Amino acid sequence: MKKRKINIIALLILICFAILTGCSKSNDDSVWESKDQLVFGTTISTKSLDPAQGYSGWFTVRYGVAETLFKLDDAMEPIPWLAQGYEALNTTTWRIEIKENIYFQNGVEMTAKKVKESLDRVIELNSRAKSTLKIKNIEVDGKYLIFNMEEENPTLINDLCDPFAAIIDVNGTETPDSNPVGTGPFIVEKFTTISSSYLTRNNNYWDGDVKLSSLKIIPISDSDTLAMALQSGEIDIAQGISTSLMALLKENDDYKLSSIDTSRAILMYFNENNSNLNNKNVRKAINMLINKEEYAKVLLNGNATAAVGPFPKNTTYGANVADNSSYNKEEAIRIFTKEGYSDTNGDGILDKDGENLTLKLITYSARAELPTIAQALQADLKEVGIEVSIEISENISDILSKGSFDLCLYSNVISSTGEPLSYLNNAMRSNGELNYGNYSNMEVDMLLDKMQLEFDIEERNNLAEEIVQKVLDDDGYNFIAHLKVSFLMKNNVVGFKAHPTDYYQFNKDTYIQ
Repeated sequence: MKKRKINIIALLILICFAILTGCSKSNDDSVWESKDQLVFGTTISTKSLDPAQGYSGWFTVRYGVAETLFKLDDAMEPIPWLAQGYEALNTTTWRIEIKENIYFQNGVEMTAKKVKESLDRVIELNSRAKSTLKIKNIEVDGKYLIFNMEEENPTLINDLCDPFAAIIDVNGTETPDSNPVGTGPFIVEKFTTISSSYLTRNNNYWDGDVKLSSLKIIPISDSDTLAMALQSGEIDIAQGISTSLMALLKENDDYKLSSIDTSRAILMYFNENNSNLNNKNVRKAINMLINKEEYAKVLLNGNATAAVGPFPKNTTYGANVADNSSYNKEEAIRIFTKEGYSDTNGDGILDKDGENLTLKLITYSARAELPTIAQALQADLKEVGIEVSIEISENISDILSKGSFDLCLYSNVISSTGEPLSYLNNAMRSNGELNYGNYSNMEVDMLLDKMQLEFDIEERNNLAEEIVQKVLDDDGYNFIAHLKVSFLMKNNVVGFKAHPTDYYQFNKDTYIQ
């Protein structure tokens, strides 16, 4: 009887939800609805679709609006996309052939000159692109582009897979934030950061017929609401449902799950400007309080594997690193005692020199698993006398940039271009773009300099592992788990599958059966 009552209540909630969402549809929504429209609900949203703005290009590529010269296959190897091929003329000069008979969504032909304009723009506006690509200048030679490098860059082809290098028609794009003109299968008709966005079929797509007539993107920040939207039929595909809800829903025959192991990691930043966290031994002790295996198995419902370093163990540049700060509560307590921390006033909180060891942990809810792990961390640290306050913010980038945190739980795709240098340079180098915790080690910087000039793949992999090991020995970060990327969808969705990079989603072959 009790179970039946719960089921009735759940059904009533879903009915109410369906009524409310149905009533909330605007006249504008009805214009775009069609039987071959696909509706995508996601907890992950963006303020811009301009590839030159931060990581916005990820969404431009995900939504099938723009494409890059090269893309990563399922084995994370770069293959030509808008490019026909490439040749390294010497260690600082590359020649890339541009495919012919490709047109932008406005009917303008994509020429080598147009590609140069797009890349020049992103190098000027996106600091990460500039520091990653290291391009001195680009010359046009018919259907070829000649890339003259500032220095040797053995990973250029991988780097050009990054969505910041998505090609748009610069002169034909008046509002790149909301309406970039790319070469992809879907054209942006309406983009908004707070409600539904709409894309329509590119009827002149260069790579064949596009099966969907339109695509609707709905940002839904709450995981429970997202799951209800899928159950009520409002959306066809959901990204961002919590692992606990997904474990229940995937057993329903009405849905199917597309999931794949990725290099997306849950990691923790230490702000080394904090006088406590500036102490390597304190960071080590905190790391020893985190039971990664339990988090991956229990909190993440097996949808993750415990991490050692930033790169998964099955990569050629992440297999041979060791975690010297694995879970050991007793040793952590011993370290705190040795470093002069004790509860002198009996309030249950460790203190030193009259100050309690209290830390502010920030994270965000767009990744549903992060607040759950934050609460577990808070409880585990509380057991040994560390008081942790949790702040959930959707302006996480602003907080990180300002350094207004002590600890931060974050999620990154670590090997986004199929090679390790890009992430290591951005996260491990002193003053790197992603080095929000101010980690610094001169030996690491020197090894990164060496790696940037090394063309031998085996030696590059060895250098990557040496760099990671030094960072782990410094307890500069805590890499907690590597996640699967998962999409739960209706059974009639075809041609949509998870990819290891997490930035290839919609394509010409996606449709509703």
